Amino acid sequence: MKELTKAQEDVLKAIWDAEKGAVSDILDRLPEPKPAYTTVATVIKVLERKGYVAHETYGKTHVYHAIVQKKDYASHLLREAFTGFFGGSLKQMVSPLIKNREISLAELEELKQMLELEIKKYKK
Repeated sequence: MKELTKAQEDVLKAIWDAEKGAVSDILDRLPEPKPAYTTVATVIKVLERKGYVAHETYGKTHVYHAIVQKKDYASHLLREAFTGFFGGSLKQMVSPLIKNREISLAELEELKQMLELEIKKYKK
């Protein structure tokens, strides 16, 4: 996947939120202060060139939709952070969240159960 700017990510999030829509529909879903209509149209065209978005034409109107799923993009970002920022170390990536108590006890218990299941699968 090609890297996105913050503006491109914001527009892509609005497209995911809308599921599909014209530039005006996407613009409506962006937070204040809203960029200009032409800016959003340009960003959408860039997203289309990068392979994140496609469109269907109805008369003179283009209706855009994401062709990259939110979960796939999130997974890509996580992998990039994991290998880039944390050098492939899960411990380095997760320990600040745990030490700063940004993960609740319930979430830690869920993670523990997930890990225990995966460890059993590895041992088989």
